[in-house]
Amino acid sequence: MASVTDVPSALPYVSWSSATFALIPFEQWEAVYGSMQALKGHIQEYPGVQRFDVYAQPEPGEDVRLHCYTTWDTPEQLEAFLERGYTVERMLLDIAGVQPETTLLMEKIF
Repeated sequence: MASVTDVPSALPYVSWSSATFALIPFEQWEAVYGSMQALKGHIQEYPGVQRFDVYAQPEPGEDVRLHCYTTWDTPEQLEAFLERGYTVERMLLDIAGVQPETTLLMEKIF
């Protein structure tokens, strides 16, 4: 994954975000849901975090598709979180053994 500070800017920028997408097997959903609640409280303690948003969509077969976004004041704060923090990706691997489909780095411009 490219460094946040190496990605060209889409000025005018306001904040920086990571987006993590994953498909959670139905049998893992309850554990992931409870862990996401705890993770939200944990992430809100990091310096520079503006928000942690999670969207869930039930899929056919009862699996759950997650879209998770963290938004930060500066690219350096986001990069420090991705390098050393307890990220959504790390939590999903620890709790459910689920590897996210992708994690994107983005600028929130509005």
